Amino acid sequence: MFVFAAAVPALLVVVVGYVAGHAVAAWICAVLGVEVRQPPEVAGWVTGLVLLAVVVRLLVQRCRRRSAEKRGHQK
Repeated sequence: MFVFAAAVPALLVVVVGYVAGHAVAAWICAVLGVEVRQPPEVAGWVTGLVLLAVVVRLLVQRCRRRSAEKRGHQK
């Protein structure tokens, strides 16, 4: 059950990043008049994975900050 609890939100973050990256890349290709299918797809995957990395980093920092506050440590 834990795997699904962690995997589903992670997959949603990647999908949201993919959709945003793909849309922006497709729009840029349309503006420039480029007729290529690969750049929007690659840009979508890269944006999705970068967004996942950013979200994971923010969550780790938040957990570390909370655990330090519980122990009484100050920065």
